[in-house]
Amino acid sequence: MTRAASIDDIVTRGLCVGCGLCESLAGADKLKLGLNAEGFLRPKQLMPLDAETERKVLAVCPGNVQRVEGTDSPVDVIWGPLKGLFAGYSRDEEIRFKGSSGGVATAVAAHMLNSGMASAVLEVSADSAAPLHAVTRVAKNRSELIEGAGSWYGPAAPLRRMHELLDKGKPFVVIGKPCDIAGVRNLARIDPRVDRLVVCTISFLCAGLSSFGVARNIIAGHGVEEKDVSLFRFRGHGCPGMTRIETHDGRAFEQTYDDTWSHALNQAIQFRCKICPDSTGEQADIVCADAWDNDDGYAHGEKEGRGAILARTERGLAILKSMQTRAELEMQPLELSRFERMQPHHKHRKSVLVARLLGLWLGGQPVPDYKGLRLFSASRFGRRYLFSNVRGMIRRIKSGANRETLPAGGERRE
Repeated sequence: MTRAASIDDIVTRGLCVGCGLCESLAGADKLKLGLNAEGFLRPKQLMPLDAETERKVLAVCPGNVQRVEGTDSPVDVIWGPLKGLFAGYSRDEEIRFKGSSGGVATAVAAHMLNSGMASAVLEVSADSAAPLHAVTRVAKNRSELIEGAGSWYGPAAPLRRMHELLDKGKPFVVIGKPCDIAGVRNLARIDPRVDRLVVCTISFLCAGLSSFGVARNIIAGHGVEEKDVSLFRFRGHGCPGMTRIETHDGRAFEQTYDDTWSHALNQAIQFRCKICPDSTGEQADIVCADAWDNDDGYAHGEKEGRGAILARTERGLAILKSMQTRAELEMQPLELSRFERMQPHHKHRKSVLVARLLGLWLGGQPVPDYKGLRLFSASRFGRRYLFSNVRGMIRRIKSGANRETLPAGGERRE
């Protein structure tokens, strides 16, 4: 199969996930992320990269390469390695309320800082100076973590500061999308500092990354312009939490999470998410997810914060058990069959991936290098959708749905 031959090839053929690892590795003086015309964060080369640097970028780019190596955990064909599966929430009421899915990701990060196991947490949150945009943050205490709590569904690049933290030589935590964590694992193969300094990776179930235009459309639906926004929150402050807009002149608007997802977020998902081999964070230590009471994957109203928690590794399980012992985390075993009913969409995504990759190849496009993700085994669950997904992907390619533009100048707000 044809592989992407350059960084520009990854962007223009729709393979970039916008994680920022390329900027971190190459240096922001040579390569910098900016919003492209489609509303996604993409790298722009400010000067030519030497051949060795570009080779490294192509090797670590999670849009281009995702490989899972052997694990001693029990491995489910769809859900991947599982050391433990639980339902629970943070015992810290402020974290539980302000975070998503019971605040578990924030609680784990706070535990790592408070216990001295980590000196910092690499994450993203809304930019206080430009609330519709995300900023990459290095949180060092509980208050900073709470400030950034809640889910962010727009373009965000948590790994653009990865080498900054590696160069400091102190242990840290990374919170990111499944593809971001795949990028961390890719980097570990060429930089031994990663295994030594990244002491915990936290991810979440991901339904895809939406264009920046989605946030603009949400505020426009309430008659608000971007320059007037003082706060924009996709969710949090409840479970799942309302989407909330506040303006400098004191106005406030809210809409339900179900409305935000159904009518906005899933309308402008980046192409690369259509061919994602891992929406469930298989390479993370700990994965957090919504634990809906119903079986259709939607919230249907507010409730007390609670989430599903997947321990992927022995390290992840040990952290969760320690938190439970210290009464930092309420946690009960969760049956996999029940979890699958709470999150019904991820099985379908995994089961049709081979068909979509086949359509991508037949359309003459570069195909990412995926290994160790059991895609052929999972495809038996999606046999009835094989031809429709091949045809659908070929139609997307012919219509140019995978094509993206490079950003104009690689500007960023940080």
